[in-house]
Amino acid sequence: MLDLNKARGAVISVGGGRGFVIEGPDDRLIITAAHCLPAMPPAIPSSYTEERTYEGLLSPLGAAERPVWAECLFVDPVSDLAILGPPDGQELPEPFDAYLSLVDSCHTVEVGTCDPEDDVWLLSLDGEWHPCGAKHVGGGVWFHGADHGIHGGMSGSPAINRDGQAVAVVSVSSSADHHTSGGPNPNLAVHLPGWAIQLVA
Repeated sequence: MLDLNKARGAVISVGGGRGFVIEGPDDRLIITAAHCLPAMPPAIPSSYTEERTYEGLLSPLGAAERPVWAECLFVDPVSDLAILGPPDGQELPEPFDAYLSLVDSCHTVEVGTCDPEDDVWLLSLDGEWHPCGAKHVGGGVWFHGADHGIHGGMSGSPAINRDGQAVAVVSVSSSADHHTSGGPNPNLAVHLPGWAIQLVA
């Protein structure tokens, strides 16, 4: 069921953009655009905690400061998608608790599948939802008819379908000024990693 107030309550600030909270297999996770991260973690199978953990990245939506840390669990710079989780609870107990406090204070949004031609809602910079069209052919999602504009700073926001599910992630240049269409944007049912596909309703 479409509940845009609940969906707004799942959106947080991530760096210079946004992200949204979902229920993960264990902890609540955050989906965002990869370019909202200050740097990419190492492209190797294993890395040190500090190489994939970001200090001062998260906050409630609209807050001036970003006091909460997060660990990058997955990133794809090509599709521009990232998944964040809590910092290591043994090495970083206080940042771990701060992460849990933030995500537990938020609503969560369910992840769904974008139809080849769909109607979605995007969250504007002033916190209002506005409708637009979405289409894809099995890859990234293209938005069109976004009359209220797609602006820099909206990156990482969810595109919400008529069932209230997040089906795509906004990916827009920080210098973008009132685009009414654009893409490709990460298509969650296509671009999520294998371990996260189970999160798609």
